[in-house]
Amino acid sequence: MRSIALFPCSYTDEARIIGELSNALHLRVYTDEMLFSEISEQFGIPVEKLKKILFRRTPIQNRNRLEKDKYIDLVRCSLAARRVLSRDGCIFYGVHTSLLDTESDRVLKVLVFDEVEGRVQRAMQQEGFSENAARDFIIQHDKKVSAWTRYLFNEDAYAPSLYDLVVTYNNKELLDITTQIIKRVHEFEYFPLIGVRAYCLPARQVHFHTAWR
Repeated sequence: MRSIALFPCSYTDEARIIGELSNALHLRVYTDEMLFSEISEQFGIPVEKLKKILFRRTPIQNRNRLEKDKYIDLVRCSLAARRVLSRDGCIFYGVHTSLLDTESDRVLKVLVFDEVEGRVQRAMQQEGFSENAARDFIIQHDKKVSAWTRYLFNEDAYAPSLYDLVVTYNNKELLDITTQIIKRVHEFEYFPLIGVRAYCLPARQVHFHTAWR
């Protein structure tokens, strides 16, 4: 079974989507927190230190850049070990999915995306945030994940070119979203020579919030 690698776009009902996919495909879930915890236990690196180095703004000094690259390589190696233990498939969720490769790691790289306004409304309903607090939280999240993907690929986090499948949330029913993902997993499993990216939404159909850039 091919694994699913879901990149985080906050307040797009990720937990419910992951739960439905896990139940339907009988796949275990593996998150950033689980990966960072394993690295911390194995190498004695505090989780907060690991996060600080990985997600700090692009360093200017070469020494800091080399340190960050060293930690990214450590995450890659730990992730490769986890892939060996997950040969029956897994749902990877988090920013670490950027380090997985569609072919060599046998994953379908997925983004469930929604515009900021829809995510703000969802955050207000689910967390009881004020509108300003919800917007600030989402913008900070988007800054963090885009700093990560720009460092790796010189691309914003929600650029369609980084994924095999982009699903726009747009108040779709949860079943519609998970059905679309499951269908693509099966297509990729049975027709591996077909370029899945050819079926992705054109970039013009995904609009990004740019106020924070």
